[in-house]
Amino acid sequence: MKHILYLLALMPFAAFANPIDDECPQHTIYGAPISSIAENTQYICHGNYAIHYRYDTKTAEYVVEHLNDSDINGDAKRKDDFRPDPKVPDDKEAMLSDYKGHPYDRGHLVPAADNRTDKEQMSESFFLTNMVPQDPGNNRVIWRILELGVRNTAADGNDIYVSSGTIYEDGYKTIGNNVGVPTKVWKVIYNNTNGEAIGFIFPNKKYKSKDIPLFVYTIDEVEAATGINFFPQLDEATESKFDTKKWPKIFK
Repeated sequence: MKHILYLLALMPFAAFANPIDDECPQHTIYGAPISSIAENTQYICHGNYAIHYRYDTKTAEYVVEHLNDSDINGDAKRKDDFRPDPKVPDDKEAMLSDYKGHPYDRGHLVPAADNRTDKEQMSESFFLTNMVPQDPGNNRVIWRILELGVRNTAADGNDIYVSSGTIYEDGYKTIGNNVGVPTKVWKVIYNNTNGEAIGFIFPNKKYKSKDIPLFVYTIDEVEAATGINFFPQLDEATESKFDTKKWPKIFK
């Protein structure tokens, strides 16, 4: 009887097994994020990041990346070669034409500036699976400044893991051929050097960079908002708090 109960206890974990853990675990720490969305999705591994991709919105639910020195200080230049991801069926993915005539940026989840190691890595950051329809006043201001703060934190000698993604609330808009416009975008950051974690959730609209402190959350709070278990093996104490003083490159 005890053996049966033990197997039942293991079943939920097996049901939510994440292919990222098997195929590209270098992009994550403490286990790949576990999503509550189990159907109509695809896991994708690329050279410098991995994706949990949603067919219904034609965008990522989340992307994960591990920043290292060459990622942020390499010589590769931005080329803006936006294009479909060859790993996704065409009918399940956004196309360049979907963004035409709409007031949204093709907003990176994994920033191009996090992919400077080489030309191939930089080019892969422009797959449309890494893009979401993002308000320009969000993408080019508060989101960009947060990305810069994360890179500066990594450049300051810290071992940084990042998850970034989308929230779709009831009544969300679509563009083109049913590409979902996220109502919110978020970012979760773990510093493996000092064991600190922090999260951010921004409504997908214009904000000033000085507004970043208004949108800071614990990992637990971002998990509650997204339905994602970001670090399945991380201790609960780390996920239940944040200290802005431990992130001086973000909260200047």
